[in-house]
Amino acid sequence: MKIDIDIQQKAIGIVKREKQEWEAATAFITDKVAFQMRNLIRQLRRNYWGIFEEPTDPQTGRKKIWAPLTETLVEAVVKNIDLDTKDINFRAKNPNAISFTGLVRAIVKNFLDKIYFGETLDEMERQLAIDGTAVWKTLEVYDEETKKKTLKIVPVDLLNVYIDPTSRSIQEAYRFTERALLGQDEVKSMDGWINTEDIEGTFGLSRTDESLSGTGQISGDSGTKLVDVWEMWGKMPKSLITGKKSDEAEEVEGHIVCSGLESAGKERVHLIEINKDNKKPYEEAWYTRVSGRWYGKGIAEKVMMLQLYLNIIVNIRINRSYVAQLGIFKIKEGRGITPAMLSRLAANGAIVVKEQDDIEQFVMKEASEASYRDEEGIQTWAERLTSAFEVVTGEKMPASTTATAIATQTRTAQSQFVLIKKGIGMFLQRWVKRHALPIIMKNIKKEDIIRITGDFEELRDMDERIVNELLYRKIGELNERGVNVGIEEIEMERQNMIEKLSKMDKDRYVKLINDIDFTEYDVQVFVTNEEVDKGVLVKDLISVLQTIVNVPQSNIDPAVIVRQIMDTMGLNVNQFQLKQAVGQLAGQAPQQINQSPQQVNQQTPQQIVTGANTIQQNARVR
Repeated sequence: MKIDIDIQQKAIGIVKREKQEWEAATAFITDKVAFQMRNLIRQLRRNYWGIFEEPTDPQTGRKKIWAPLTETLVEAVVKNIDLDTKDINFRAKNPNAISFTGLVRAIVKNFLDKIYFGETLDEMERQLAIDGTAVWKTLEVYDEETKKKTLKIVPVDLLNVYIDPTSRSIQEAYRFTERALLGQDEVKSMDGWINTEDIEGTFGLSRTDESLSGTGQISGDSGTKLVDVWEMWGKMPKSLITGKKSDEAEEVEGHIVCSGLESAGKERVHLIEINKDNKKPYEEAWYTRVSGRWYGKGIAEKVMMLQLYLNIIVNIRINRSYVAQLGIFKIKEGRGITPAMLSRLAANGAIVVKEQDDIEQFVMKEASEASYRDEEGIQTWAERLTSAFEVVTGEKMPASTTATAIATQTRTAQSQFVLIKKGIGMFLQRWVKRHALPIIMKNIKKEDIIRITGDFEELRDMDERIVNELLYRKIGELNERGVNVGIEEIEMERQNMIEKLSKMDKDRYVKLINDIDFTEYDVQVFVTNEEVDKGVLVKDLISVLQTIVNVPQSNIDPAVIVRQIMDTMGLNVNQFQLKQAVGQLAGQAPQQINQSPQQVNQQTPQQIVTGANTIQQNARVR
């Protein structure tokens, strides 16, 4: 594919402007208050790792001591907001999709286990607590081991993100640009990229912070040359695709890839294309949303000023204690007593003087209690800000702590962490629906389904659903012509349809899965309890089931409730034999079949399918 040189230069210009525009990532909260987010993120990371910008005290010449407040709180919070692969669940939104949820659940979790999803999620949660925001990029890649395509999650460092800091989300942003470093061979192997044959990397590029590139702080001694690749997703002139000047005013959702912006004379375009589905391959999570800025607020930012205050208090107290131990002396001038002699006091223990009053030690008081009270106050503020109370962090509680205080702390912490977990859950829900499921379902095959589920039972249920829908469609057509159909004829037709279906394309299961609507009709993804409290729901369903069993004249099929309970608990419905009220169903089936055309037409599609399921269940019982 050839692209006109002028078009390539315009594309490079767009990416360059995005880089320059959002280099500082300044988000104005008011006309006088703004956050320079890139510098803020660097400071937050230093606070977590305990790194001073000036590690030596200019007055004493000694190294400063870092009080690990930020790291302690981050680690305490991470273990309380932790989610796992098992927390990603699926539930049916209508009774007819219950048999699908077990299958979809097994397929998705099998794929996630293959890519070690749990490790990636744990890494994201820690970074979320430090930076306040975490970004995932989802790719469809070829797996050399399995010889199949699968999904890949690439965590994107916030210092490599260029976005309008006042945007609400990546998907809603006007443009989103990512900086990444690739090897020369990686660039050359990219499908559909141009200008890669003679690509040449550069030494000394930083993977995580573009501002460090070329400063000499990044070593190039390893001999590895890297290429800085810039990928822009968002609005671009349509003329970049058509080449027509008349299309310059019209914008389309596009995708531009170029490289060499950090290396003079190496700028080149690799890809210009339309983003057909208008979806950027990124999804972000926030620890706490902040009004007026895209970047979230994490634990490290919440306690940033408290960390500074605590470091000052601790280091003053240490210096005072150090001076108190060595002592401060008053010396007569001209007596030949030098600082070097005083520094050896700890080893020699004495200084030779001519007169007793030639040297005199000042009396130093110990650090006041106020210093320690300040430290306790800082800790209290930090706990209230982050809800990382002692009862949560696992520390020993003071003996004076009452049971009421412990219960209050526990309740407060849990409610706060539930909100954070809910936010992470919403992020995972968006990621699964927008990015993971389309890739997984696109690449699933019949053999994979059988291998994952272990038997054909799930596939049989899918066949039966198809048959039931077709069967009731045919019943409706016959009833419209005034023809009443008996139960024996229905059963014969059902068997014929199953036999025909078994001879169809072997990948019909896959095609049916691809037709499932995961957001509106059939199967819905949810994480933890933000959409449904599973424990409460199961308990309520069991209560309903007990009521139905105790009321013989009830028209509700107990099997429907049992199947819903199994589905909510994440169990495979088809592995359980569900008993039904034989006499009741046997008496209802003919009545449901021999309906007038008007009665059939008044039924909803869901009622028709439910009726077909009833016929099928009755046939099984007989």
